[in-house]
Amino acid sequence: MNKKSVLASTLTLALGLGTLLGAAPQEQVQTQTPTKTNIHQNLHITTVSSSKAVKFSGKYKTTAALNMRKGASTKYKRITTLKKGAVVTAKYKKTTSGKKWYKVKYKSKYGWVSASYVKKYKKAKKVSSAVAASKVISAGKKYLGVPYVWGGMSPSGFDCSGFTAYVYKKAGYGTLPHSSRTQYSVTKRVSKPAVGDLIFFGATPSSRSITHVGIYAGNNLVLHAAGNKVQIQSVAKGSYWAPRIIGYGSL
Repeated sequence: MNKKSVLASTLTLALGLGTLLGAAPQEQVQTQTPTKTNIHQNLHITTVSSSKAVKFSGKYKTTAALNMRKGASTKYKRITTLKKGAVVTAKYKKTTSGKKWYKVKYKSKYGWVSASYVKKYKKAKKVSSAVAASKVISAGKKYLGVPYVWGGMSPSGFDCSGFTAYVYKKAGYGTLPHSSRTQYSVTKRVSKPAVGDLIFFGATPSSRSITHVGIYAGNNLVLHAAGNKVQIQSVAKGSYWAPRIIGYGSL
């Protein structure tokens, strides 16, 4: 046997012994042994997938019908469905699979809702009736002395319902119809007028047919387009207008 044959036989025997002893290929060993980089990546993945809830507070309003769930994912059981416009109080927030969720309280129930379907709730400020009334009278007094014009609905000339409609719009009440009878039909009946309410009149004492309208200015006074101009007159007992009052309307 020559030297080459002896060397080949020795190498073959060494490889055979290595296999019997359980040695593995180098690339397989590297795959089984985690590196620092792999460990860091695995920890990062675990952290993202199991993000912890963070304390959070605020009031939110739903922008659509929305399911409240037992957990921060659509895979959790539905507790209830909130109507569009429901106001909830947020307690915690959490990100799951890249999507933000809020844990909220609604009435006596707690659950998770998707942050994509809620918006920050801002309570509307209620304007007192006194402030609203003041705006109406202030707007109307600017036109004292403007001539009465049949069908008029502008500062160049007003009729009775044209004046009330114009003033109410200027005061922020929207658009009233240009007719005293129709204005009566779209306002709420009240037994006693408050400042800024409408007063409806008939053409003669005890008449039940509405032919005129004005704005109650307080202290038994009416602000209206009557006669030949916009003016303030008495509606107290014994006045021309008192027996012609048919009713009062409030917005």
